[in-house]
Amino acid sequence: HFLMRFLITDRCRGRRRCLRSPVSPRGLIWLAACSWLLLGARLAFAQDSQIAKHAGIRDFIEYWSASRLFVSGGNPYSPAELMVLQQRIGWDGAAPLIMWNPPWTLLFTLPFGYLDFIAGQFVWLVVHVILILFSVQQLWRIYGKTERPSPLSWVLALTFVPTLFVLIIGQITPLILAGLTLLLDSERKQKRWTMGAALVILSMKPHLLYLFWIVFALWIWEERQWRVISVAALIGVVAVLIPLLFNPNIYAQYLSLYEAPDIWKPSDWPVPTLRNVIKVFLHVDQTWIQWAPTIVAGAWVVYYWHGHKHRWTWLERLPLIVLVSVTSSVFVWTYDLIVVLPAIVEGAVWIRNRPAPWHQSWAARAYLVINVSHLLLRYWLAEDLWYFWLGPALLATYLVFQRERKTK
Repeated sequence: HFLMRFLITDRCRGRRRCLRSPVSPRGLIWLAACSWLLLGARLAFAQDSQIAKHAGIRDFIEYWSASRLFVSGGNPYSPAELMVLQQRIGWDGAAPLIMWNPPWTLLFTLPFGYLDFIAGQFVWLVVHVILILFSVQQLWRIYGKTERPSPLSWVLALTFVPTLFVLIIGQITPLILAGLTLLLDSERKQKRWTMGAALVILSMKPHLLYLFWIVFALWIWEERQWRVISVAALIGVVAVLIPLLFNPNIYAQYLSLYEAPDIWKPSDWPVPTLRNVIKVFLHVDQTWIQWAPTIVAGAWVVYYWHGHKHRWTWLERLPLIVLVSVTSSVFVWTYDLIVVLPAIVEGAVWIRNRPAPWHQSWAARAYLVINVSHLLLRYWLAEDLWYFWLGPALLATYLVFQRERKTK
């Protein structure tokens, strides 16, 4: 009911005979944001919460413990050292939680290593809420071609189910969303050095947007954007070298982690990917068949690039590439899907600005069904593997949106 009244009020602003909510939309959005923050804090810190007891889904533990070891001269990639530190804060799992991100990720997590666990977790939550809300606000400006933000962008972010999970779990993916936003904003403002900084941020999870890296390399070569790659290389070298000041052996320690015995590697985890659908549900052991979705997606993105390279803009092409990438990636969790928020905001801007009511859009209907279904199913199916359909469903919805936009 609130969303209906909000949409009517927002679209009819300035009209004399318009329905108006008794509370300003901005006030309601701030209330929603604060409520969401308190919910995340409640689930993150409550000692009687099931999430607190089963800290295996609390990814902040791995970032905090790795940073703590890093600033104290330890090995942030040592399972033994991580286990000792994590047990001190109440972790009772059989194996430690390990940060598998590359060492330059520690540049972002470094400040949290100086805080105690409880304070660091709260600050982490606040920072990631800000990153998400600021990113969607900027995306609304970019796709709406306006400097006036809309509170609807916050509604979209705060009601997207993966947003809830990424905040509760304490994952670093909101930083990747901020990197995508910075990339699009850099293109709009023609600031190549900030585009280089965005690339360093995105490299913290290179597998998540693997198709982007393929197209970006082709774009650099086609457009002769040597300044972008030079700036990115300079920022990247600095980012790579800074961890060496704290630990000269950090990269050797990171690589040795992949050779450590009796430790589950990322490729062993039951992630909700098409690869695992083939492996787990269809019981197909052939590696080349399991990798077929990724191979097909790689071939598609090269074909897609060649068909649009002469009129290429990241603003127009990036959302689809991100959606195909997360759908076909060999490693992605459902909370990682917050990186598709650029596609959601793009669609919402177009639907809001068109003359027809939003509920007449098949893309909007499909998105609501997907989001609500995801939320409801979580009450019965907690295992992430069962949500392999989420990425493909969002991709199909975006294709419906593109078709609607072309025919209107």
